[in-house]
Amino acid sequence: MSTATTSLECKYPDAWTGKQKKYWVEIQLMDERETPIPDMPYVAENAATRSQCASYTGKSDASGIIRIEGLHPLELILHIEAKPLADEMEKRALRPFGRSEDDSTVKPKAAVEGYEYRYLKIGQLCDSLPEMMPEWKDKANPPEYHFPDAQFTGQTIKKLNCRYVFEVCPFRAWSLMLHHQTDYSIVNAYNLGIMADLSYSAEEQIIRYFEQECVDLSAAPKLSDEHDYYAVVKDVPFSQRYINPRFVTTAGSIIQHDTQLFYVSNDEHVIVAWRGTQEVRDWVTDITFSPQACPSYLVPTGKIHKGFLDAFEYAKDKSQDSFKEIKNLITIEQRELFLCGHSLGGALALIYAAELKSIKPLLYTYGMPRVFTADAVLQLTGITHYRHVNDSDTITSVPMDANLYNWFYEIYGPVGSVLGTTWSVAELLSQKITGITVGDCFWHHGDIVLFYYTTQVVESLQCEGSMSAPKCRRIKYRLPKKTKYYLIPSLAEEKSISAKNQDIQFIRSLTPDSMKQFFPKNTNPDLDSILTDPRNHFMPAAYLPYINDQLVELVCPDAPLKRIESRGAFEKQLSDAGIPDNEKERNRLFAALQRLVVETLKVTEQMPEGKPALERFRKTKKEYAE
Repeated sequence: MSTATTSLECKYPDAWTGKQKKYWVEIQLMDERETPIPDMPYVAENAATRSQCASYTGKSDASGIIRIEGLHPLELILHIEAKPLADEMEKRALRPFGRSEDDSTVKPKAAVEGYEYRYLKIGQLCDSLPEMMPEWKDKANPPEYHFPDAQFTGQTIKKLNCRYVFEVCPFRAWSLMLHHQTDYSIVNAYNLGIMADLSYSAEEQIIRYFEQECVDLSAAPKLSDEHDYYAVVKDVPFSQRYINPRFVTTAGSIIQHDTQLFYVSNDEHVIVAWRGTQEVRDWVTDITFSPQACPSYLVPTGKIHKGFLDAFEYAKDKSQDSFKEIKNLITIEQRELFLCGHSLGGALALIYAAELKSIKPLLYTYGMPRVFTADAVLQLTGITHYRHVNDSDTITSVPMDANLYNWFYEIYGPVGSVLGTTWSVAELLSQKITGITVGDCFWHHGDIVLFYYTTQVVESLQCEGSMSAPKCRRIKYRLPKKTKYYLIPSLAEEKSISAKNQDIQFIRSLTPDSMKQFFPKNTNPDLDSILTDPRNHFMPAAYLPYINDQLVELVCPDAPLKRIESRGAFEKQLSDAGIPDNEKERNRLFAALQRLVVETLKVTEQMPEGKPALERFRKTKKEYAE
């Protein structure tokens, strides 16, 4: 097990010669799942071996044990050869629950046996920096989490005649749990919502998220210190981590489009997140709603919101290399594509999805306005798109679902836009007064996911006067209990959900006409709110809290959440007399759809990495005010 070389220059001091008691030590290498780490080449040295120009070398055995005998009572320094250790620990998965040392199952078992215990990163054992992949840009500063010891000083062993258990953290990184499927996934909605919100950040914060947060295994990556939304993640080999996050911006003067997005990839997928309205120029983009003929690379017919198209094409023109790289990652390197965006970012993400429709992108948007007219939308039905609407969010109602095109827009220059917009507003007022809409109207694309703030109305007959000549009138008033539902109408169409489910049986008992009445295609449903509310539009304060709370409810069904209490009190009102039948039917439908949301978690639960990912999320859960 040990080797020694001697020469005239290298010899033991006199104090170390003669008959002395010899010591031993054992070091057992274990991963987080209590599996030994065998065949690890090591080098151990102390003052005696250095004086003799020797060292103890060998490999850990099948039980992960390194045993060194014949030691002097001196400090021993242990190193493991870097590359074999890094290669092996990339293959080892994390423990399937908490990330703190208190969550270790190795530690208490070591304590029972009376062993010394340490939790270590590979950088605390390596003799040098491992031979790394080309994508590791800054080799002088490897990730601090895995390499906290920049000097590679190894492990110092002072206590001898005992066993040490070294629990070694796997050499892994975080990857977002994403499911490239046509069915709705609550985990997709949450993780891509975090990405949509991250797109508003500065370049430094975006890069930090993927290059630091996603390789720090002490906790799941967190959106920011201000918004502590922890992503639902799985661990992957470090070499399969997110690499080269790219920040794209066309920021300039007030007369230019200020489009911003980021993209990032790992071995499995590419994420492209478009930023929503933030700068002054973004508002100019939003209100330039004149319908313009769609470019042929999107669809052959139909019209598109001019401001959104101009912002999209300006970004592509200014960042051609970035868009070429995205396409290569998808087509040449065969990665799945996930697109997301909030507000204006959702509109730009939809245009990008239309351009890449042959690649089958998966699109999740939040609070997005209308982008295309009906003729164009009907040609984009092959794109999987889930469009989240937070009740009366104002932005989801613009531009109006009307035909806003007129010949004034054909006039060259700004005069045409001004005259065309003026005429469109006049036409819109006329359409609203007459109720008659003709032509190619603006439509919403995708399947709606609606956060519906629900109330209940009671009707009663109030009579006055004598019994022989009563004067009666019907009065309406709202009941006090209100609640908010997470409604996914597409769940009622799912073939995979068991027909034995009572809620499915009820939903399927409704006629197609009644479903269309509650959830009309390509537009927003009628709400209990009379007016739209711009406060419902914000991503971190309106959309993400509600998606987060729904995910918390599914992962922690027994948790005493305010949203569950609110729904229970509201649904208890359904037994009150006087509720109109159509409203009772509607609210029963909403309650049934709400109970079906649990189906959207099943794809994650059924994956091998899914349950550990959800368990980690459960440990960081937090219910936000909705």
